[in-house]
Amino acid sequence: MNEVSKKYLIIIIIFLIVMIVALAFLFYYPKIFSVTKNKQPATQTTPTNVIKFTMPEMAPKAVGYPEQDGNCFASSVAEPYRQDAFRCMVENSIYDPCFSLTDASGQAQKGLVYCQVNPLKPDSFLIKLTKDLPKPEVPSTLQDNWAWFLTLKDGTQCSPFTGTRPFFGTGPDAQVAYYGCASKNVDEQVVLLGDLTKGNVWTAEEAILKTNGTNWAIISTQKVEIDTIWK
Repeated sequence: MNEVSKKYLIIIIIFLIVMIVALAFLFYYPKIFSVTKNKQPATQTTPTNVIKFTMPEMAPKAVGYPEQDGNCFASSVAEPYRQDAFRCMVENSIYDPCFSLTDASGQAQKGLVYCQVNPLKPDSFLIKLTKDLPKPEVPSTLQDNWAWFLTLKDGTQCSPFTGTRPFFGTGPDAQVAYYGCASKNVDEQVVLLGDLTKGNVWTAEEAILKTNGTNWAIISTQKVEIDTIWK
C-alpha cells in the first residue's frame, strides 16, 4: 500500500469515527434531555409541630389577664391526660381546658386557673376560683396521640368534642368522631374520625358531613396531614 492509499484510509477511518460519535450523541441526547427535563425535586413535607402547652413564664396576674369568678367542677374532657387540666365554668359558660397555675418554684398557685381554649387567639383569662379544684382524675392508660387543639396543613382548626361525640354506623363498623373542625360551609360539618396517627407528619381521617334536616351523614372522607398540635 503506497503512501497515498494510507492517507485515504486514515481519512476514511477518522470520518467513520466522527460519524459514529455523532450518531451516538443524536441517539442518546434526547433521552438525557428528557430525563433531566422531567425530573422533579423531591417534595419535602414539614414535620408536625408538637407543642407541650405551658403557662406563661411571667405570673399571669402581673401580665394583666382578665379575671372572672368561677369554679372548676371536673378534670378536663378536652385534655384528659394532664393532671393540671380542668373543666371550668363562669356563670353559664363552660371552658375546657383550663390549667392550674404554678409559681417560679413549681408550687401550685391556689385560687386561680388559666384558660385559653384556643391557643391561636389572644383571649386567655384567669378564673378566680370560688371553690377548691377537684381531685384530678387521669385515665390509668395514658394516650400520647391526643391533642386538645390542632391545625391541619390547610389551616383548618380542630378541637375535641367535650360533649356527646358523633357516632356513625353500628356494630364493629361504627366510627366515632373525636374532633370537630371549623367549616366555611354552614351546610357541612367537618370532623376527624378515630384517633390521630403519630409520625414525623401526624395524620387524621377527615370526614365531611351533611345534614338531611335531622341527621348528619358522611359524604366523603380523606386522609389529611396535621400541621401543629397542642398537648
